[in-house]
Amino acid sequence: MNTIMHRIIIEATPNEVYNALTDEQKLSLWWTKASHHKEDQPIMRFYFGPNGDHQVDMAIHELSDNQKVVWKCTAGPWAHTEAFNFTLAEDERGTALEFTNTGWESADAFFMHCNTKWGFFLAVSLKGLLEKGTGQPHPNDPNI
Repeated sequence: MNTIMHRIIIEATPNEVYNALTDEQKLSLWWTKASHHKEDQPIMRFYFGPNGDHQVDMAIHELSDNQKVVWKCTAGPWAHTEAFNFTLAEDERGTALEFTNTGWESADAFFMHCNTKWGFFLAVSLKGLLEKGTGQPHPNDPNI
């Protein structure tokens, strides 16, 4: 199995990073438009594609305040993977964010594309939002 992995330092508190990973409005400012799919279930729906018509559902599997967020894709192109883990730790420069997306069967072209896009969204868009006030969410991300 293959794993997408990224580690970045963000000049923000763990609480600020955690909020950017769990708040619907903040997710829309650095990744893509987000909404609660079902109010009675811990599922977030994310929108991609030129018209926002491609939907991805993520079940929230774990939330540990200011420490960890774990998603599992229940509908969409990553449903075959195991989990999306965001782990936060205080760092002398702010917060160390470690991201993994586990369970990829092969390191094919789609794996490489997703690895590159996660790197962009975390190291450029999320970091930019928290450090400079401006993210670069889909559809304003580069066509990589």
